[in-house]
Amino acid sequence: MMQIYRDNRDAVEGFLLTTITENPRQEFDDLQVRNFFKRLPCLSDMYLINAKGEQITPTWHRNHHDMSLKGSDRAYFINRIQFNEKGNYISNPYICANSGKPKVSVARKYPDGKIAVFDIDVVAVLSKMHLIDSNRLISKLSLGVYALLGGGLVLLALFLGVYGLVGFVKALITFGDETLQHVFKSIIGITLAIAIYDLSKTILEQEVFYRSLTVEEGTEYKTLTKFLTSIIIALSIESLMVVFKVAIDDIRNMNYAFYLISGVGILIVSMAVLNYVGRKKHEVHE
Repeated sequence: MMQIYRDNRDAVEGFLLTTITENPRQEFDDLQVRNFFKRLPCLSDMYLINAKGEQITPTWHRNHHDMSLKGSDRAYFINRIQFNEKGNYISNPYICANSGKPKVSVARKYPDGKIAVFDIDVVAVLSKMHLIDSNRLISKLSLGVYALLGGGLVLLALFLGVYGLVGFVKALITFGDETLQHVFKSIIGITLAIAIYDLSKTILEQEVFYRSLTVEEGTEYKTLTKFLTSIIIALSIESLMVVFKVAIDDIRNMNYAFYLISGVGILIVSMAVLNYVGRKKHEVHE
């Protein structure tokens, strides 16, 4: 997302300054504040400070205003910024301490020394300028489907995790011939729960919460590797349990255990090839 912002910085800053400087009035009343929020859907909050750095208005948000910061000292903000010849300033992107979202601050200095500060949501402004996915129907549909299915996978992971923990409790309570079987089942359940949760977390992060933003190179390989590792561990435990069962019940069925172990071996080789290809691809890009 930061790369998208840097590549289009001039266009984004021009859009923000043009919108903010449309109204030359420096006395902010409720009507003017509402107009600012109406013209800038990406505007999260705004306020006025005087030449000494004291905030002289409440902090206006889209649906309410906060009086607690009125009168607070904002001199630190004035001392570290440098206005251009038109009295405008735009900060570098930063992470807001309160919301945890990436923002930029736009400041406009008026002739009487007052300074208006506008905090802009970076994701919202990129979406407004169609630099990331817009709010088209198909995008909303895709987001809803991914959110529903990703949430379903989270619930399934929780169910398997609870199933594994219950199996472990049973192993502790019913100590006997079935103890080992309960322990194996609980380990398999918890291992699969971790694998499915990792998969669902990746889907929700990349397709719902940060949809269409630039992601780290090779993320898909890392996700698939983690998922395959969990599956291999679960199948290896299951293979070991099958070997024990066959050895106790009927040694003539050992070929089924061999098939299962062979399948695990194929998965291990496949994952090694995947990691090798992913590493080579990363080296080529570098």
